[in-house]
Amino acid sequence: MTSRAQELLAARARRVNAIRQRVIAAVVASFVLAWGVVAWNGSMGADTSSAAQTTTPAETTTPTDSTDTYSEDTYSDDSTSSDDGASLSTGQS
Repeated sequence: MTSRAQELLAARARRVNAIRQRVIAAVVASFVLAWGVVAWNGSMGADTSSAAQTTTPAETTTPTDSTDTYSEDTYSDDSTSSDDGASLSTGQS
């Protein structure tokens, strides 16, 4: 190789090394900043520090008396239903 080619390769190596150092510095700075935000604001998860508050939903009592009879009294449903919505199934959110 000629001295000119070696100079070009050395310059390229310096540029690549500088870019690598900048990327590493940016990653470390971002990591430190993120940890600083977490330390300042606290975790972003569920709030476990306060006591759980239990509230009772307002009950709307509308009894529905229904008599459902299917195919010659093989099934009969005589019930009063009052759904207060206190429990959620896995399909609800």
